[in-house]
Amino acid sequence: MKTETLLNSCDFYSTDCKERIRTIAKNTDIPATMKEIVLVDMKLCQTHYNRYINNETHNFKYNKTCSHPKHDLYKAQSKSTNKQSKKLNLEKVPKRLIEVLKLDEFAEICSMCRKKTDKDPEYLQTEEYKAPISKKKQNDDNILQVGNYSYILRNDVFYNGKELKQLELDFQEILEHITIPNEVSLSDKIIKMSNILYNNQHKLNQKPIYDPTAFKIMLEVADENLIGFFDELYIGTNPHTKSDKTNENNKKKLVSLCYFLASINNKYINSFKADIGSYLQTSGASSSSIDTLANIGFSITRKTVSRQKTLISESHQDTVNNYCLQNIENMFILNIDDYHNIHRRNQSTLLKTHDINHFVTILLNSNPNIPKIPFYSLNNISIHNPKGVDFKLIINYIDSNFMNKLGKSYYQQTEMWRSDDSYENKMEFLTVHDYDGRIQNQQELRSMKNSKLIDFILHPLHNTKDYIESANILFTTFEKIEQEDYLNNFIIPTICDWPGQINLRRAITLRLNKKDNSGIPSQILSLIPMIGPLHVSLNSRETLFQIYHFFFEMVYHNLFGENKVLAQKPKPRLIDLILNLTFYGWKNIRNLIINRFGNTKDIEYLTMIDLLDNSLPLTLEIYAKLFKCGFYEGYLESIVKIWVLFQRLQRHNYNKAPLIFLSDVSLRYQTVESNSDKQIIQKAKIIDIERNDKGFKDAFVNTRNTNISKVKLISLEKKVSLFLLSLFDKIYHNIGRTKNNGNETFEFPSFNNRIVNVKVLPLAWSTSNPPAEDKFCDAENCNITNSLSNIVLICGHSYHKEYLSILNEKCKHCFNYLSRSIKTNITSLNKRLSKPLKDNEIPEITKDDDLDEDYEDENIEALLE
Repeated sequence: MKTETLLNSCDFYSTDCKERIRTIAKNTDIPATMKEIVLVDMKLCQTHYNRYINNETHNFKYNKTCSHPKHDLYKAQSKSTNKQSKKLNLEKVPKRLIEVLKLDEFAEICSMCRKKTDKDPEYLQTEEYKAPISKKKQNDDNILQVGNYSYILRNDVFYNGKELKQLELDFQEILEHITIPNEVSLSDKIIKMSNILYNNQHKLNQKPIYDPTAFKIMLEVADENLIGFFDELYIGTNPHTKSDKTNENNKKKLVSLCYFLASINNKYINSFKADIGSYLQTSGASSSSIDTLANIGFSITRKTVSRQKTLISESHQDTVNNYCLQNIENMFILNIDDYHNIHRRNQSTLLKTHDINHFVTILLNSNPNIPKIPFYSLNNISIHNPKGVDFKLIINYIDSNFMNKLGKSYYQQTEMWRSDDSYENKMEFLTVHDYDGRIQNQQELRSMKNSKLIDFILHPLHNTKDYIESANILFTTFEKIEQEDYLNNFIIPTICDWPGQINLRRAITLRLNKKDNSGIPSQILSLIPMIGPLHVSLNSRETLFQIYHFFFEMVYHNLFGENKVLAQKPKPRLIDLILNLTFYGWKNIRNLIINRFGNTKDIEYLTMIDLLDNSLPLTLEIYAKLFKCGFYEGYLESIVKIWVLFQRLQRHNYNKAPLIFLSDVSLRYQTVESNSDKQIIQKAKIIDIERNDKGFKDAFVNTRNTNISKVKLISLEKKVSLFLLSLFDKIYHNIGRTKNNGNETFEFPSFNNRIVNVKVLPLAWSTSNPPAEDKFCDAENCNITNSLSNIVLICGHSYHKEYLSILNEKCKHCFNYLSRSIKTNITSLNKRLSKPLKDNEIPEITKDDDLDEDYEDENIEALLE
């Protein structure tokens, strides 16, 4: 039971509430009659705690009744019937009477009923009835001691003790002349087990078996003398007094004990100790720690670990070749990305103050369910657009397929197919950008078992030439296995960030335009750079959070207290928590707010509606729901909306990245400061080979449960809902008071007169025709005077319904703005893509200072206590 001294709030708040607040913990004994009312994590004052826990527990125990079917009859026949009733002396029904009385094993009967049952003719005549075994007091004179054995003399079994004594003497004499040839001693069993484990490791090249059931079967199949050996060890752990979970853990410990005993018998049985040593080194344990455990016998030495990992690293290329050959009929997906190992020196040298190593990771992934995709279509059309990125194609595509949908909010568009908001779904949403492999949620989706590290090289990744040289490593791999035809006839989608897209696109464009004169290998055309959905999700969430930081900071303080500081660049997990709680809180009050405000054109109100009903659910669901569920049409529409969001928020580079995707559609961790570059490369290859060999980790490494309790989650959602109700109440009383200060800034009265940039406002205020203040309809030539139906679009423009129908539900002002933006962005992009390569290449990408990974630490677990 956890107790707090401060009076917070009782969940049964009333005038009766007194004294301290107590939190219902998991180990609190909640009476059965109260289990539907009192839940774990609820807060009760002392008055309600006494009423629902202490008093109810006492009443429950006091009011227990005898379960015997004839209790009332026996009680009526008892001589003490007229005496004052007293508390029954209840006890569990004896096992011999369970079938007779037709009760369950947990039923309780009183001592009177138990005694009368053994005298009741109705029960004595049943086949199931078993008489009680009398417990006679033993006399020390009737105990016979023969050697180390004691024998009780019972005249009701043998006629006399003299005959029993003679029988025992004869039995002992015969026993001396009998030997049991099949009995195997414990030491012999350990030797037999050691021989089996040695044979498995050194002759059969098998890895250690950590599953207790598989280990037991392996021993018993290999040697029948070991049948029951593991069970004997298990019985020695006193399992009947422990929980199932503890017993399962003890079985795993017994497996490790068996390997430990075998290694003492034969030092060459060291596969288990090698796994421990490898895990310790990977986890950052010091050399002295590993050697100390080796001296105890729990691990191999540091030198042995290093020697084994060197052998693994040297065999990496063979595993790459095998992987490519095994999946050559499937589609490959490529990822080329950079990795930096940067550490500041405590004492700088004459040449440098930092140890900086830049690496390139080249990663392939395949799916056995997706066949390889041809480079040419059935009409012999190349997959690459000879015009590069075509802005006219994009404009026409958006106009014909999406403009009539951009007037509604994302939430309004998706209400028809919205899934249930179950607790499990919410937990998955909250961990979508938590990349810890130990998390229990969606272990299968978090794994990379189908991926393969092609190479990990010491090389910069700053310009187009760097990307071409990195891609050549993949091309060389296909040449080694004599599969160059794959690169000439099939495509390899390449998921990458913005620098990867722009540089690989540039290489492809130059190769298409200049052919061999470009100096770029033709295999580069097999690569199809595209923006990754997880990358879109992460960047859109971070962008939205930072642009509206002033609002989310208010939510954060309301949830966790005014004294809590919200970092300007929180970690992705904290961003996910705040965004999701805000959205859940908004959904609870959405209909109430929209009905209250109606068709108002107030800037503050429309800004919040655009955020809460459009941008927020869009960024939360584009990957976690649309992409992962395989809803391609919804994902494609959301990419258009995401681009509109990036364009309005002036997100450098990412206002172009989705356009490339649309153009195509329409036609770290384990390094330390002391690691050298060679050590880091070796570690990367070792990680790649060992990541699928997870037997040791699955058996002994704990997983993380990051779930928030259901009661806590509901409580946080309600707090957000109450906060939003209060905020919209302020906005309602400030309708029409938002000031345009010029220079693209506005003053929001409901946010303590905060000055915000125009990009915070809905899309309409970024166009050359912002919403009119002196009339309702924003159409230029609207002459409708009496309209019964007015519509305010999510962009902020408003129209009479009749005129909007004439426009085919499309906002003309926003379409003109988006068309100009597409043309400007694509023209700039194509200019960069067509720039010839130079000997002294400079990076094509300028750093986006608005977003980086310099996160400030946030202890989320502490916030959620």
